[in-house]
Amino acid sequence: MTLLIKKIIKYPMKNSSSMNEKKLQTGVHRLLSDPSKIYSTASGKRLQVLSPGRLNVHEGPDFIDIALLLQGNVIVADAEFHVKSSEWNAHNHSSDDNYKSVVLHIVFEDDVKLSFPFETLIMNRDEVLNASDDISFEINIPDVFPIEELQQFALIRLLRKTSEAKKYVNQHGLDSGFQMLAGEFLNKYFNSRKRPVYTSERLEQILQILPSSHVFQIIKQLSEGTELHIPDMMQMLIKTKITDEGAHLRRELVFNSVLPLALCLANEESRINLFLWYWSTPALHSYGILKRRFKDFPQNFIWQQQGMLEYIRNYGSKTIVISDVIKDYGFAEVLDFYYLGGSPYKKYPFEEN
Repeated sequence: MTLLIKKIIKYPMKNSSSMNEKKLQTGVHRLLSDPSKIYSTASGKRLQVLSPGRLNVHEGPDFIDIALLLQGNVIVADAEFHVKSSEWNAHNHSSDDNYKSVVLHIVFEDDVKLSFPFETLIMNRDEVLNASDDISFEINIPDVFPIEELQQFALIRLLRKTSEAKKYVNQHGLDSGFQMLAGEFLNKYFNSRKRPVYTSERLEQILQILPSSHVFQIIKQLSEGTELHIPDMMQMLIKTKITDEGAHLRRELVFNSVLPLALCLANEESRINLFLWYWSTPALHSYGILKRRFKDFPQNFIWQQQGMLEYIRNYGSKTIVISDVIKDYGFAEVLDFYYLGGSPYKKYPFEEN
């Protein structure tokens, strides 16, 4: 995966038995930084790492505020790395409150079954050693924010919009909620452009056509649990005209209104594939504002662009730790598929079985 700014770094080879644990953690962190990769946990659950979180240099879990898509549920919590799963007991983590928010245990060898509310991910030792040691890898220069922060900006943008869509549907029903959501976007689209390409009357016409368009038919199918091939569906939404609007407006409508609404209506399998589409789809065009604001940052993927747009929207040039900010949005109160580590009010989905 292409990160932000390329810099080549090489470490000398070490024997795996003497490999510094921090170096191994760095290798794991680097491998987990591809949000489009799909893993399977030891219990057979489908796992996607939306953001690898922060490497912890203090007491407590190795990865702080890692963002996971586990069986279609978004979980922001902590993760711990050990060579063997039995080290969890050997290090007395179960009696340490610092580890109560661990949701993922990453190991090379699952040598003992632990009866704790987390999933186990078995990683390949050689892949981690290679990522840690003797390969050229791309890292970012953290003048603005590191790669995991950009991933979390992209996640926050998507969850924020999905929460807004969910509120509209809850309060006004699917038909009216969809039109109000799209109307709010089109109004912002008109007001945000110094030289509007569309008149307000033209945008109103597009809004009136939406309820009878193929766009709403797809939304309705998702709400009814119809199985759709998500990549084809998203491609069709982006490529097929609603009326005679331009491609840019159509894409923005999909990113800002249709995708968020689809996420809050979709069943588990469709939601997994919608997230996969978001994190793996190449960008269809470049944003001029991002070229000017982030001259050296690539716009290779949709999520990169969305992350940068969210950063500009909320924080400008301020340096922040976005994994702390994500806790203040209240997503868990609105989205039934979102869970925040350590919350006393909402059990993880795998705890309820």
